[in-house]
Amino acid sequence: MASLAQRPGVLGTRLAAHLLRRSTYQVTKARIDAFALKTADQAVDELLNFPALTHPAGPVSYLNNFAWITETPNTNNHGELSGTLQRLGAEGWWLNELFHDTSMRGRLSVFHRTVWVTGLGLDGNVNFNHFRLLQEMAKGSIRDLAYKMTLDIKMLVFLDNRFNLATAPNENYAREFLELFTILKGPQIGPTNYTNYTEADIVQAARVLTGFTGGQNDYYRNNLDPETGLTTGIARHAQHDTGNKTFSAAFNNTVITGAVNTADNYRELNDFIDMVFGQLETARAYCRRLYRFFVCDAIDAEIESDIIEPLAIEMHANNYNVEIAIKHLLKSTHFYDEDDSSNTDEIIGGKLKSAMMLWLQTLSYLNMGDKLPPLSDPRNLFFRVWSITGRNNLEDMGQLMYPLTVEGYPGYFKAPDFSKNWFDSSSIANRYRLMESVLSGTRIRDTASMLISGDTSFQADIYNFVATEYTNQLYADSLVLQILETTFSELPEGYDTPGDTTKRYDYFREALLGDLSPVNWKFEWQFAQQGEADSIASATVALERLFTTILSSPEFQTF
Repeated sequence: MASLAQRPGVLGTRLAAHLLRRSTYQVTKARIDAFALKTADQAVDELLNFPALTHPAGPVSYLNNFAWITETPNTNNHGELSGTLQRLGAEGWWLNELFHDTSMRGRLSVFHRTVWVTGLGLDGNVNFNHFRLLQEMAKGSIRDLAYKMTLDIKMLVFLDNRFNLATAPNENYAREFLELFTILKGPQIGPTNYTNYTEADIVQAARVLTGFTGGQNDYYRNNLDPETGLTTGIARHAQHDTGNKTFSAAFNNTVITGAVNTADNYRELNDFIDMVFGQLETARAYCRRLYRFFVCDAIDAEIESDIIEPLAIEMHANNYNVEIAIKHLLKSTHFYDEDDSSNTDEIIGGKLKSAMMLWLQTLSYLNMGDKLPPLSDPRNLFFRVWSITGRNNLEDMGQLMYPLTVEGYPGYFKAPDFSKNWFDSSSIANRYRLMESVLSGTRIRDTASMLISGDTSFQADIYNFVATEYTNQLYADSLVLQILETTFSELPEGYDTPGDTTKRYDYFREALLGDLSPVNWKFEWQFAQQGEADSIASATVALERLFTTILSSPEFQTF
């Protein structure tokens, strides 16, 4: 029986690695070792203790080192950057924060981004405020996020609610709010009835949403959300439909009284949000999404009954608080696949990594953060490594910076394959080239340096990485086993019988040894540690061959 009962005892290496891979982009050997000594209760609580942002000043203009968003948030002072460079700077800042974040804030903010989907926006301030909203609300109330996202300027522009006027209603946002962002469709039981709402409800919702705007002229208005301090859209009562709005039986025939002034517009919006989030089906929809994002793609009748339903009831009773729900889920025996007779058949290693996860976790595992350009060189940090190279690498591996449709990335929503959608014929080769990219310090698909100056310091140094991070390097089998324990969800068959060429483990063992015997490897490593140049070169070649084999294996694509 699937169970939300809390897992007792310390995690150990395998389960610590599982938790870190699912909850953060910072998965290093040192962190796995440290979390292996913690209980699930301790580990999850620590991951939900959010540190300060790495660069709270936001993206910096490489033309004059000016933090053009946070220094002057309500003006169009952008350090002489073009609109495109503003956008790239904001995107680069976002990726940089995801990479450095040791908590669960990054993963939770990405989770919210998979729900509240937006497209490409050219204004850097608007993009930055959108990313910051996702961070600020990462572990808070999803209900409250829905209210703030409705007023988010990027969302107002993307789904045209800025054009939603009493005299010319626009239903785009109202439709997606119900169909994709909150309660979702149920079984269609009539031409215009989707069980959870009707087409008539979309019309009424659009009426509620009339007059809220955030167009070009409002980007730099001094209109800040009092809780987050972020720029937000405004209500224009003159453009609002002031009549009462009557919803269908799906919402208990709720009547929302029309607003009488500008301040009352916000009350009316709150009433609408309360109505939608008052439905238990909205909580179920979010719990299924949390489950698929953090735990497993498949939801059967047992999971629906034993995990989703109690979690939804709890979420509904606690104002859709994410922190409460995620603690319950990630501390459970079910999350660690220990609530049935087999702990290796369902969850651990059961999902395929998105391109973002594959890239960021690989860089963190190889301690590439130490090699990033300093903030004093923002052109390389924000624009080259994270925005230009990052966007190209992600795109080459099958994940655009912004999804192609308002539904989002197929890996998160498209049944029945879900995460398997990350892996197809157009992305497979480039995903397997990832190690080649970080060893050379170049982009995945071409030979362009990750850094504008041509400096190749942003590349992996595998010899020193292994010498620093691992122990017992003299012994080939011990070393390979340690590395596989921190890179694979499950150890390959034959890990306990090294040298058995019929087993999968031997494939990785031979990648290290090549023509060497374990004894030859021992001597090679000893000489390398004594500073022998030829031995260092030989050991480096062997280790790079091993890591290239590991990172281009099917096992490394899963988590």
